[in-house]
Amino acid sequence: MKKWFRRILFTLLGTVLLLGILFYAFYKRFVIEAPSIAYTQVSTLKEEQLQDLDYLSRYITVDKSFDTDRKRHAFLEGIDHLKKQVPFTTAAFEMQVAALMSISNNTHTNVHPSRRARRLNAIPLRFYWFEEGLYVVMAQKEHKHLLGKRIKKINGFEVVELVLQLEKWFGGSAERLKFFSPLFLMSPELMDAVHLGTDSTRLNLEFYDANTILIAASETAKDKPGYWPQLWLNPSAATSEAGWFSLAAHKATALPFQHLHQNVWHHFTDRGVYVQVNENVDTETVKVSDYLNAVAEEAKEKKLAYAVLDLRFNSGGDYHMVRPFIAQMESHLEGKGNFYVILGNGTFSAGIITAALAKHTFGSKTKFVGEAVGDALQFWADGGSPFILPNSKIQLRIWTAYHDWKNGCTDWRKCFWITLFDGVAVNHLDLDQKIPLRFQDFISGKDTALDYIIASE
Repeated sequence: MKKWFRRILFTLLGTVLLLGILFYAFYKRFVIEAPSIAYTQVSTLKEEQLQDLDYLSRYITVDKSFDTDRKRHAFLEGIDHLKKQVPFTTAAFEMQVAALMSISNNTHTNVHPSRRARRLNAIPLRFYWFEEGLYVVMAQKEHKHLLGKRIKKINGFEVVELVLQLEKWFGGSAERLKFFSPLFLMSPELMDAVHLGTDSTRLNLEFYDANTILIAASETAKDKPGYWPQLWLNPSAATSEAGWFSLAAHKATALPFQHLHQNVWHHFTDRGVYVQVNENVDTETVKVSDYLNAVAEEAKEKKLAYAVLDLRFNSGGDYHMVRPFIAQMESHLEGKGNFYVILGNGTFSAGIITAALAKHTFGSKTKFVGEAVGDALQFWADGGSPFILPNSKIQLRIWTAYHDWKNGCTDWRKCFWITLFDGVAVNHLDLDQKIPLRFQDFISGKDTALDYIIASE
């Protein structure tokens, strides 16, 4: 008995030790901290920016997304070039750093537009892209008459042309840039810094009704609307209390736009279920996996003809949270029931992976509708330790894990190790039906994509 006990004990201890070694190796490989450097206090903007650039040069020693000698050389050469030009204005320095980060051509690696928008000024309007163009969807009181107006030009540039001009300052996916472009276009400081304006305090807007207006930036045009464009489609009550007016407040709003502030939400129809996952992230009150498990259990009893998973605003998180739900639904759909996935340029990171898992699970029964996603199926992500420039406080992230959901990730030296075991290869996420969100549908309380799916069933 003692020999058996010792064998079991040694086996358990060996297993724990092995797991500990594997966890340590995993942690050391993917969780890389930014270098710690104590810079001396300086008194001029030029000295501050020189310190920031010196620290920034160390980014490529820890980040993996600068994965070629060409990229690394261009990055360091760019830093040397900027050192000869300092000082810049705050906004210009922000955008010069953004241009350097774009060299990686990895969508995760950019200076995050939401964080940058907190540091730069803004006008008291918010915009959103629809199929027909760029529209005003939020405004402070003095400009609420502009709600619902379509913008033709900003600072004399056609708005579509502006997005193309911004590509120098945002690497990777052009679709993701379009999603975030309203955060660029609302800031006179930013537009001036990238030579798309001549005034850092106001913007010149020309509308399709031929009206032209100069709108100045203001301190009150900052935090309350938030810094995620999709939330401007149906802002929270706190936004209206802060003096903001929204297009949604005056119109009927389709179901998918009523719950944008929730991480997960669902609605059963007569023959199907609609599930919206806006983030693969738990909140204090809602655990995504638990919520979806309950939905799947209810779906089991209803004998559904189809299911809809709306990922068009899913910015990422942990892709494992939605995977069990997808697997459960495979057995809960009757016969050849379709599994629809709504995509958009807000679909990113774990949102894209979730779409890939759906395609892998349901095969030909997977139907992608909406618009192209916000990144490719191959990208660097995970890790994500902060890398903060000491004076400007521009925050970057250190990305250490390669993902390949196109061909499958097999190189343990660069791939995220977990995906070596649970990754899939889906080749592409091409749309079965391209359905952009139409402005006229939105203000009529319709959701273009969801209406198409219901009509198809």
